[in-house]
Amino acid sequence: MKRHFLPMMMLTCMTLIAASCQDDNTATPDGTVDKASKEETLYKLYPDASNITWSVKGNYAVADFSADTSRYTAWLDNAGNWYMTESDMLFEQLPQAVKEAFNSSEYATWKVDDVDKIFREGAETVYVIEAESMQNGVKTEIDLYYSEDGVLVKSVIDADDDDYSDFIPAPSAGSIEEFIAAKYPAARIVDIDNENGMTEVEILDGRVCRELLFNTSNEWVHTKTEITLADVPTQVMEAFKASSYANYYIDDIDYYETPTGNYYRFDLKSATGDVKINIGADGKMTEPTPQPGIGENQENGGMLDAAVKNSILEKYPAAQILEYDYDDGLLEVEIWHENKEKNVYFNGAKNWVRTEWDITRNELPTAVTNTIETQYAGFRIDDIEYIQTPSGDYYRIELERGDNERELRIDAAGNIL
Repeated sequence: MKRHFLPMMMLTCMTLIAASCQDDNTATPDGTVDKASKEETLYKLYPDASNITWSVKGNYAVADFSADTSRYTAWLDNAGNWYMTESDMLFEQLPQAVKEAFNSSEYATWKVDDVDKIFREGAETVYVIEAESMQNGVKTEIDLYYSEDGVLVKSVIDADDDDYSDFIPAPSAGSIEEFIAAKYPAARIVDIDNENGMTEVEILDGRVCRELLFNTSNEWVHTKTEITLADVPTQVMEAFKASSYANYYIDDIDYYETPTGNYYRFDLKSATGDVKINIGADGKMTEPTPQPGIGENQENGGMLDAAVKNSILEKYPAAQILEYDYDDGLLEVEIWHENKEKNVYFNGAKNWVRTEWDITRNELPTAVTNTIETQYAGFRIDDIEYIQTPSGDYYRIELERGDNERELRIDAAGNIL
């Protein structure tokens, strides 16, 4: 689930939003906290806890307190069971591997605003570096989640401030953990998400990020691993180069393991449209054309956050969710709407950022084509996308003339933005 994504740069293990505890674990009906059982647990974990204040966040009782000269935030359920603790720390206190990973990343020049450490029940400890920078004239914040050995496991743009409740792993069946331990002995669980009976588990297999999906019977559906071009076997690449898609741009490649066989999924782009193809290790190629409402894509869509689903259906009535994943810190959801495949993006606060889809030259308004013909005579249109944003809509058009390339943003009236 990621395709559009990460154009062959550093790999990240983009995780899905974790589910909360069951409703019977909610704090108290009036929004207050019964401190007795919870403080008993808290003092067992942090004997020197002091200056404790309690609040309710969703299904959790949350304690903010001091210990060891630091500030902590702990999440517990109504029965006093502990799930997660977050603590502030300095960048200099991070594990060396995490500091080196950040300093060698594309965000190294961004200003580090905050650093947190997150302990969780049954999952890998992670370190979150909050960095900010001006991007295209807009202040942008990103939360970068690293494992202790410096693997970037998640990135989220413009998330809700200092609220990691979505990162609490959901409960999973023992059979799922047994399967993972048997198939991936070196695995460390990063996150567990379940919805509608389905479960997705994010793991670090050594230093490789993988996403496993299980159905409502806890049966393994697939494992997906994002890979680079260099990781693709020679026979698979030869099959791609011999296909009718050889001149398409490779936007993303994922390796899928399934009970019935393994394959490489290529997400391809071209001026005539986007396409996905599957190529097995034997070089056999198939085209997994999205079929709204059925199959693997619908299973994945069924796990999408309810707030995001509702936002999509409100804006695009009767849309079918095909697939979703994270792309450079944004949640990207592929939908089928009005006989078109569209990509809808949301930030970490679940706010809609933009929607984009490919269109043909014939769909361009006359004012747009007139602007191109007048100001860019001799250029050829290589690609056209229609972009919807909260601040307005426009066309993103790629032009080329020999080695000379241009990318334009033009509104429907023909004005270049």
